[in-house]
Amino acid sequence: MMRHLPFRISFPLGLVLLLSMALGISILNVLDTRLGQLDQQARTDLLSHAAHLARTAEQGWETNRGLVEMDVAQMATDPRTESVLLLDDAGRVLAANRYAWRGRQVSEVLPGFDMRRFAQVQQGRMPVFFSMGRGGVRTASMQPFQLPVKSGEVRSQRQGVVYVGFNLARERQMMREVVLKARAPDIAATLLLIIFLGWQLHRHVAAPLARLARAADRLRRGHLDVTVPEQGAQEIVMLAESFNAMARAVQEAQAKLANSEERLTITLHSIGDAILATDADERIMLMNPVAERLTGWPQAEALGRPVAEVFTIVDAFTGAPAEGPVATVVRDRRVVGMTDQIMLVARDGTRHHISDSAAPIRDAHDALQGVVLVFRDISDEYRLREALANSELHFRTLANSGQALVWTSGLDMGCDYFNEPWLRFTGRTLEQELGGGWTEGVHPDDLARSLETYQTAFAARMPFTMEYRLRNASGEYRWIIDQGSPRYDTQGQFLGYVGHCLDITDAKRAEVEIERLAYHDALTGLPNRILLLDRLTQALATARRSRRCGALMFVDLDQFKRINDVHGHATGDAVLCEVAERLEYFLREEDTVARLGGDEFVILLPDLTASLDEAGSLVMAVAEKIRSRLESPITISGQEFVSSASIGITVFPKDVETVDDLMREADTAMYRAKERGRNALAYFEPTMQAAVTERYALDRELREAVRAHSFELYLQSQVNADGWVIGAEALLRWCQPQRGMVMPANFISLMEESGLIVPMGDWVLREACMLIARLNAEGRGLPIAVNVSPRQFHQVGFVQRVTEILATAGADPHCLTLEITESLLVEHASEAVARMTELAALGLRFAIDDFGTGYSSLAYLKRLPLVELKIDKSFVQDIPHDPNDVALVETILSMARHLHFDVVAEGVENEAQLDFLRQHGCERFQGYYFQEPLEISEWIEQLPRVGGAERKNSQRP
Repeated sequence: MMRHLPFRISFPLGLVLLLSMALGISILNVLDTRLGQLDQQARTDLLSHAAHLARTAEQGWETNRGLVEMDVAQMATDPRTESVLLLDDAGRVLAANRYAWRGRQVSEVLPGFDMRRFAQVQQGRMPVFFSMGRGGVRTASMQPFQLPVKSGEVRSQRQGVVYVGFNLARERQMMREVVLKARAPDIAATLLLIIFLGWQLHRHVAAPLARLARAADRLRRGHLDVTVPEQGAQEIVMLAESFNAMARAVQEAQAKLANSEERLTITLHSIGDAILATDADERIMLMNPVAERLTGWPQAEALGRPVAEVFTIVDAFTGAPAEGPVATVVRDRRVVGMTDQIMLVARDGTRHHISDSAAPIRDAHDALQGVVLVFRDISDEYRLREALANSELHFRTLANSGQALVWTSGLDMGCDYFNEPWLRFTGRTLEQELGGGWTEGVHPDDLARSLETYQTAFAARMPFTMEYRLRNASGEYRWIIDQGSPRYDTQGQFLGYVGHCLDITDAKRAEVEIERLAYHDALTGLPNRILLLDRLTQALATARRSRRCGALMFVDLDQFKRINDVHGHATGDAVLCEVAERLEYFLREEDTVARLGGDEFVILLPDLTASLDEAGSLVMAVAEKIRSRLESPITISGQEFVSSASIGITVFPKDVETVDDLMREADTAMYRAKERGRNALAYFEPTMQAAVTERYALDRELREAVRAHSFELYLQSQVNADGWVIGAEALLRWCQPQRGMVMPANFISLMEESGLIVPMGDWVLREACMLIARLNAEGRGLPIAVNVSPRQFHQVGFVQRVTEILATAGADPHCLTLEITESLLVEHASEAVARMTELAALGLRFAIDDFGTGYSSLAYLKRLPLVELKIDKSFVQDIPHDPNDVALVETILSMARHLHFDVVAEGVENEAQLDFLRQHGCERFQGYYFQEPLEISEWIEQLPRVGGAERKNSQRP
């Protein structure tokens, strides 16, 4: 903006800005130094006050509390002091500079107080300094100190905190005022100097230059007789003399130029081409009559206009505006010859094909003065050339369009033309391909056959089609289908052949790949189910004809889902490929290894022996080798994975079994191997089928029971050492019409596998929450424990579902205990911790059920929000007689006591067990000794007391 201001203003103003900037930086540096000293002194005083008050509090809070309060009052007299607090270990104010604060929580008297920093200070011994808010105006210091010893303590373990806060706003404002007052004389002197310099510049420089500028402006507007006074400073006088001399020279040059222009006008009118001249700014200075006719602009109207307004050209093909030649000459300072592919658009819209050229006009010093443009109308010539070009373009477009490789040959059978797609495909030039050169790219195995086909068709003047391999520009041979036809002229004379070729390599590869994918697994390359069943059908038919026996093995990887879940599907796929290689290693060429999907593989061993017993022995030996090999770790990207397998085996032919029967038998045997603990072999026996049938029937009945809501909820009380009911555990019961009462051990695992445990778990949780709400409404609120299965717990939205059930039932979350197993903590431990923490924040309690029977790390006990451990009844049933169970129970009780966990002993069935548990500190019990599981209404009738206290009628709480 300053460059548009007069010199008399811009120079002083610039000087003002420069000096102001320097003075401002100086003031800021001094102020920053002074404020830094002020902040440092405040930091020192804060730390000193906090340390002094901490020592005084440690030494005299109990013995001389008045001295401590006197120190607090003395610190409060410091004008910087905002607050002085003496806090106990819970953050409550013991002493403060305001009496009304005493006994209140620090977060109440100091809103926004950081309790996390408070806790961190308690852990250390050193004072802590910190700023609050922006700019460092409010600072504070905290110092821990040891609170007095409580009754019964040898040494105090509690840490209080001294808090001292300063507000430096007043001191910082005073410091700014002092600095500004100290620099006031400098500011005044600077302003006076600037005023004096501005006055001198206006008188001796700006005014004379203004007169000279006004004279130059008049000269620019055409007043050639202008002069300026030759007076003022020496430099100004010299400038005025030079200006007056220049004005006289311009007058003389103007006269000579008028004569020259008159002669030039006569010459231009006699030329047949259109001529147009511009100045260096691309404005029209001259036009001859031909240019006026073609552009439609009279010279009188065109003079002084931009050339782009008068001489408008567009691309002849696209109609898009084209860059004018004048602009090109002005930019590049060279002669420009335009092609004949542009059209001039006249003023009335008429278009002319033109050919033009433009050249720069230079003065004696080679400086650009303007541009001369010469052009002529070539519309008639253009139409003739265009017709010829269109004819040739029509043929080339047809030949080069699409992906077809086009060729033609003459009467000598030699090829005389190849289109561009052919040349791009082969990577060779037209000269290399002409004649018989194209045969160099044909695969040697296909050349003789291709030439024979071509020559036979040529002799008979018949169309032909042939396939051969042609070398691509990349060096690869690709399959080509070549179709040729004879060609004739307008008189019917034979001229040779024209042919077109298509690349069919991808189509051939696709045929092969489609066939492979139809019968093979995409990941491992092994045969798939379709190919396996085909080979098994053939093997079974052959076995019956030849009376030779074969075998079928069903291989399923153990715990493979963990690898996918923990390490991702890419790692899981790598493990499956390695397993496939290991399975193939032990087999013969005629054997088949197939992948059915997921981690399931099937091995077909045809033609083993003539005896089923011998075949069974052989296949068991092979299966054991495979099992042992799969048991070895697999290394993927430097990490080892174990992929043991359960293998089911069956042999054939036995009776009239079908292929489906054999597959079912092997699958059934595989599941029996998994039931035996996995990483095992199982030979199919007829009794297995009965077990599978029974399991299938039970699964069907379970699904029907879930749909019909045929389950009932029972409760078993949990009591304390005096026999009082302190809670209960919710237990699921199923009374099946034909089977009668089915115990949970017989159907819970099946519900877990089938996924029915999720809706059933929600139902149990909903019923328990409704019971909690009912008991609370009757004034008999008790905690109710509900078992949560791992599958239910890991469901997406489990936390939200529990929250919704609690809200719908109106139950108190503090009365709901979720019992989880140790196996739930083994898988997805971090996810389990996060969900348990989120639910615990709502008030729910967590207990580990059957504690001691799993394999979880005890380190999780510190991380999890647990409140209760339940000793498994398998440990309780043999105490106090079994020393191993005694040791385990004592260990669990001791650990729980040190970790502050409640303990519930399950399965208490006699008084000896109860006495032992009481003697070792167990205070919560559950078992048939106190109460059998009861239906909800019966259980409520038994409240408030059940168990041993009721049986004996002699023990009262």
